Amino acid sequence: MKKIIVLALLLAFTAESCEIFNGIYRREVPKDLEIVEADGKVDVDFVSFDQGWDDEARDGFWFTPQGAQVLPYTWFTWLEQPNSTELFRNAEHMSDLGYLPMPESEFNPAGLPIGFAMSKAARMEDAYMGFTCAACHTNMIEHDGEKFLIDGAPTLANFVGLYAELVDALDETYRDNEKFVRFATRVLDDDYSRASATRLRRELLEVAEGAATREKVNALPEHYPKDFTSYGRLDAFTNIMNAGSVFALDMLDNGNYPIAPVSYPFLWGTHQSDRVQWNGSAPNIPRSVGPMVRNAGEVVGVFGGLTIKKKAGRKHKYSYKSSIDFPGLGELEGFVKMLEAPRWDDENSNLPPVDPKRVARGKILYQENCAKCHTVIPHDEQDAFYTSSMVPLETLGTDPVAAWAGAHYMASSGILEGSKAEIIAGDVMKDTVRAISIPVNGIAGLVLRSPGKMIEGVMITKKQGKKHIRKGLTQYNRSLDSLAEIRHQESGHQEWEVAQNTPTDLKLDGLKYKARPLNGIWATAPYLHNGSVPNLWELLQAPKDRVKTFLVGSREFDAKNVGFVTHKGKNKFCVNENCETGPDAKIMLGNSNLGHDYAGGQYTDEQKWDLIEYMKTL
Repeated sequence: MKKIIVLALLLAFTAESCEIFNGIYRREVPKDLEIVEADGKVDVDFVSFDQGWDDEARDGFWFTPQGAQVLPYTWFTWLEQPNSTELFRNAEHMSDLGYLPMPESEFNPAGLPIGFAMSKAARMEDAYMGFTCAACHTNMIEHDGEKFLIDGAPTLANFVGLYAELVDALDETYRDNEKFVRFATRVLDDDYSRASATRLRRELLEVAEGAATREKVNALPEHYPKDFTSYGRLDAFTNIMNAGSVFALDMLDNGNYPIAPVSYPFLWGTHQSDRVQWNGSAPNIPRSVGPMVRNAGEVVGVFGGLTIKKKAGRKHKYSYKSSIDFPGLGELEGFVKMLEAPRWDDENSNLPPVDPKRVARGKILYQENCAKCHTVIPHDEQDAFYTSSMVPLETLGTDPVAAWAGAHYMASSGILEGSKAEIIAGDVMKDTVRAISIPVNGIAGLVLRSPGKMIEGVMITKKQGKKHIRKGLTQYNRSLDSLAEIRHQESGHQEWEVAQNTPTDLKLDGLKYKARPLNGIWATAPYLHNGSVPNLWELLQAPKDRVKTFLVGSREFDAKNVGFVTHKGKNKFCVNENCETGPDAKIMLGNSNLGHDYAGGQYTDEQKWDLIEYMKTL
């Protein structure tokens, strides 16, 4: 049994201030930076589609830090894989986990995958490796012998698998003397001595124990299959909630199970939408607190180090700290603002040309049955703001767990009990609150704590920040209220367990999912919010006739059915429990592929192919 220690050892790295240079964010590298040759063969034989970025913007999106701090950069550079002397960052190893290794460069000195960014630091020993949004929102497709990189596309990576191996690697490096000596010799370099190695091993123990605890807090229930999340899916929303209710408040028994993994959403059009998240819970009003809450919440969920502490002797006075890099987030939001959807007929593409006659027929079908929810955005108007369609689950019929968890997961408010939900506004927090309200409270505290912050590249003062918080965060929580009526234990309507609760009686009243424009939809398989349908052809079938199992993780593109091939991959996705296929098989909660039945019962096969052909052109 691995010892449980205070989680702040891993997650409470703080940044007291953010550097701002005339409103423009500048990446920096340590003065003693040394370019380290990438370990393993890095495959750079690919081309990029024209999505509105030049090479400089693409590199900036890939490696601009957002403040996430997973491990010291030199530690991750020289950490070995568990049960191996191969380095963890080995290109083949990273590729096997679904990430996209890149060659070493000034801002990627260790040749890490896209989205594995180096934080700003004066010295290399102070730099950290942390994930940025590109790690989860960049993908590559392979078609007819060529590879195409799609920026903003949902990754096929396996984050849970990556972190599990990272925990094992840290543990083994601490316990195995030979492994540790190799690690310490490389990390300490000229500073290696018996005393420095002893200090390093002590620090390694603290981080290894903290990492193991984080993994345990975000573990699935014991009866769930180990590969339930796996490639191309993650319950990031619950991870964000746990980052607040567990780690920020330092309450180990105050978490919720991450049983609602969803497909990573594509990023183009995100900046222009009025709300984000699959459940549409986050207002995203331009030049307001919306984009900041969305981005800061994402960082909190991936090692943003949020901590909330009560000030001694002060009623309802708290200190809020985090390693979030707000100027970096502003820069990243600027990139997303410019990002365009990939085009099927891109000049670099080798995808087969579309059939104009099918496209014309499919366009009519789309306008009659799809456009009401999935607005058509012309290619030359992708920078225009749009209002999302929110579709009730009773109508949609898709898996409800992601929407249910976002609205119903509860947690103890701990030291925040009695304070205002948005610090300077909102309802007074009771002893038990909606779990998402805790990280939202923390983000509000971070914005108000500093004299200046960055929202999509625009500076705001502390006074302006209060105005944004009062208006924006109140709206944020009200939007969650509109999704479902939250029922507490005393109501007798639903039984709650504050710690590690699971849905036992799902109530769908008020729950909704967001329907967004389908620009570039062809590059975003698998489909539905939970990735339960492999391609567009299957999506257009009657729900009862859709495939119940398919392989995921392959980048080989199926241009006919529009998705990735399903006969080979790295993991089997199963709609039913235990991958059963008989008439009595029970659907796995979170894996349902039912619902969204807008073609299966009314279109002929030829009409379905027409509709698919048109969607290729969006």
